[in-house]
Amino acid sequence: MPDLYLQIADQPDSVLEAIAASMEDRISDPAMQEICADYLGRLPGPGAEVVEIGCGNGSSTEMILRHLRPGRLVGIDPAEGLLARARKRFATRDEMSFASGNAVQTGLPGEGADVVVAHTVYSHLADPAAALAEARRLLRPGGILAVFDGDYATNTVALFEGDPLQAAMVSTQRNLIHDPYIMRHLPRMMREAGFEAPESRAYGFVQTGRPAYIQSLMARGVTAAAAAGDCSEALAQGFRDETDARVEAGRFYGAILFACHAARKPA
Repeated sequence: MPDLYLQIADQPDSVLEAIAASMEDRISDPAMQEICADYLGRLPGPGAEVVEIGCGNGSSTEMILRHLRPGRLVGIDPAEGLLARARKRFATRDEMSFASGNAVQTGLPGEGADVVVAHTVYSHLADPAAALAEARRLLRPGGILAVFDGDYATNTVALFEGDPLQAAMVSTQRNLIHDPYIMRHLPRMMREAGFEAPESRAYGFVQTGRPAYIQSLMARGVTAAAAAGDCSEALAQGFRDETDARVEAGRFYGAILFACHAARKPA
C-alpha cells in the first residue's frame, strides 16, 4: 500500500478526520511550536503574499499567521474535506482563501507570491521536482520557498539494538511516508530547479510523553501496514500492544530530525 497521502483526495471523511486530529496534535506540541517559531520567523514578515501548499485543515496555517502576519494567504490542498475544515476555521478572516489543488498544479497565477510554504508536504510527493518548478513559478523574483519536513530515515523508537519495535515502525512508515530521504536530496534539487543555494536548519524532535498521540499514530501506521500485507494482523496487534505497554510504563522513546530548507528565487 503506498503512502495514503498520495491518494488523500480519495480518502473517506473518517480517514480525513483522523489525519486532521493528527495534524492538530502535532502542531500543538510545545516543541513543534518552538520549531515553527524559529523557521517561520526567518521568513519575510508582515504584509507578505503567502501561498501554503498542503494546508490541510489549517493547523499549520495557524502558525504561518502567527509568525508571518501575511497581507494575504492562499491555502492549497487536494482534499476537499480538509479544505472545508480550513474554511470553517478561518471564516472570519477576509485576507485568507482556500482552493483545491496540489503541489504540482496549484491553479494560481504566476509570480504573485512573496513566500511559498510547504509544511510536512514534500515527503508525501511523488514528483518533488515538478513541485519545485511550480513553487518557482508562483514566486515573484526574490521570493522564498520554505520546505519544512521530517528526515524520516532518522525516525527511531528503538530502546536497544535489534529492537523489533523499530523494524515494525519502519514497515508502518512505508505506508505513511512516500520518500523518507527527500530532505537529504532537496538542497540539490532546489539548485537544479533554479533557486539560489538554500539556507538549511535542522531541528531535533523527541517524544516520550503525550501517549494518546503516540498510540494513535502508531496504530494508524500499523493498521495500514497490515492492510497492505506488509505484516500479519497478529504481528500488527503485537506492535500495538508493545507500543501501549511502553507508553503506559513511561518507557516509550521516539526521536526524529526535522529540517527546513529555505531557498530564494533569483531577483
